[in-house]
Amino acid sequence: MQLSRILLDLITRHITVLICVVFILINGMFYSAAKHDHVSQINAQLQYTQQIIELALPLDIIKPLSPVILEWQLINTAGYTKKRKIFGKSWNAASTKLPVSGGHIFLVHKSMLSAYFIQFFIVNLILFLTIFIILIVAHLNLHKHWKVLIQLEAWANRYDKNEDFKFYLTNKSYNLVNTIRNVIQAKNEAQKSGNKADHYIRSQTFLDNHTGLGNRLYFEHRLDSVLQEEDKVYGAVLIIQFEMLDTIRDRDGKHAVALILQQYSEILKQYVDDTAQSVVSRISPNDFAILLPYVDGNEVERIALSILRMSQKVKLPDYIDTNVICHIGVDMYDREDTTFKILAEADMALRAAQLHGPSGWFMYDSGQLPASEIKGSVRWRTAIQSALDNDDFVLLFQPVIGVDMRVHHHEVLARMQGSDDELINAKVFFPMAKKCGLIPLIDRQVLLSVVGAMEKGNLTPISINIHIDSWLNKDFCNWLIEFLKVNTELAKYFIFEISEFELAQNAKQLSSMFAAVRRFQVQFMIDQVGLYVLDTGYLDYLDVNYLKLHQSLVNQIQARPENQMFIRSLQNVVADKKIMIFATGVESEQEITTLERLGINGVQGHFVKRPSEKIESENKAINIDGDSLDL
Repeated sequence: MQLSRILLDLITRHITVLICVVFILINGMFYSAAKHDHVSQINAQLQYTQQIIELALPLDIIKPLSPVILEWQLINTAGYTKKRKIFGKSWNAASTKLPVSGGHIFLVHKSMLSAYFIQFFIVNLILFLTIFIILIVAHLNLHKHWKVLIQLEAWANRYDKNEDFKFYLTNKSYNLVNTIRNVIQAKNEAQKSGNKADHYIRSQTFLDNHTGLGNRLYFEHRLDSVLQEEDKVYGAVLIIQFEMLDTIRDRDGKHAVALILQQYSEILKQYVDDTAQSVVSRISPNDFAILLPYVDGNEVERIALSILRMSQKVKLPDYIDTNVICHIGVDMYDREDTTFKILAEADMALRAAQLHGPSGWFMYDSGQLPASEIKGSVRWRTAIQSALDNDDFVLLFQPVIGVDMRVHHHEVLARMQGSDDELINAKVFFPMAKKCGLIPLIDRQVLLSVVGAMEKGNLTPISINIHIDSWLNKDFCNWLIEFLKVNTELAKYFIFEISEFELAQNAKQLSSMFAAVRRFQVQFMIDQVGLYVLDTGYLDYLDVNYLKLHQSLVNQIQARPENQMFIRSLQNVVADKKIMIFATGVESEQEITTLERLGINGVQGHFVKRPSEKIESENKAINIDGDSLDL
């Protein structure tokens, strides 16, 4: 119970007792005075009657000395009434005897109750009204101030359960309220400042200050992580150079260059695709780079020509030759390449493009892309739709283990069966499914398949990636709620994953849907944390259970202090939110040791345990697969 209410109840009870005591005392004093007056009137009447009898005066002259006297009788020693005279009647009478010579006087009079009932009623009515008025006035004055304490403590109880509960007391006349309000405001400002400081630390490490894009270190880390992935790896790296920026810088200064840089960065930002995990960075004062995983030569050509076309629309000084403003070098890579080799070849392709003179692009080598993966949009749509119709999706489950080397949960990895029975990685077909608008159907199919697998195997938490296209699809959301209603018992084992990039863009919009899903005890995980440098303000809108670090942060973490600083900064943000942090893409014992030292709650990767169709029991201790893998 609230302390303020206890104190108010104690005060109320003590005031009630005090009122009762006062009431009893006043009535006692009134009773004593009335009794004295009543006895005096009766005695006076008896003495008066006795004197008349002793003086042998006519008895007819006897009169009542007060309205209390109702009747008198003179009774002889034999018990016979010699004389009687009635003065009045009463609804409650009493009698008194007084011995006299030759008999006694019998006096009938009003009782105390009937004689003073009216006076007693008036006195108590006045007393009651006086006390009532005093209580009302006191209550209004006391409650006006006391309700602030009651509201304050009610707020404290709610705030203890939910820190997002707002404090709306508006009275500014109380130091206690003002102090608490100021403390809360200071706490919120400090938290916001802390988030800003943490974001500043991360941004200074990986972002270019002038464009907001990633810097060279950021780009190299992302490229390293792509090359470390467990499945088939291929794609393209584009280096785009705007060489006329040096000329503008020399003639018009840095401010003019900054404005043009912003325009070019906006052109390139549209190629940031969370589904495909493509990134854009400024790797030198005049050079930008784009990483495009899982694309073919036709797609690269389309993008390169689009960049060249849009770069022509940027307004430049009159002294700039608009025919020679942008050159692009492209290198197609696969798993066998290294970051240094890819960037070197892309740079050579850039030099080749420059040798041609006018704005243009050149691809260093387009023969590395597997021919089996080259499909047009129509063929991709046909292949994905066929897989949906025939349920040609295979689910693999990869354990995520805690620091105690026991299974915490499994992540679902979807694979699509190709025409030659080859399993196609989700990172390959999901970007094409996104273009075709088929992601909600795939997510629905995966959820249904997960339920089937859970009903056959061990009941253990399963993380399932639900993509932003599905969360923003009304039909899918309605279906999801019905799906959870049907599978209420299994829903508490679900962990829904969503990428940080997409969540940060839609946090407010998704908050109500996430709250609806939360009612079924579903948990939420944000994955790909760190793939892009983002503000963590989305955590203020959503109740999240887990964060999963992107592989690019985990790769060679023991040798990269900037990544360690990024992780420690992130931990400061979630320190009071009870959010667990996991790391994915772990590929060495050194990485595991470093992550444990940093306080990461769990790890995932082929080095730890490769995916399989089997679901292990929760909390089961496992042996690390290590390097004995045929990747």
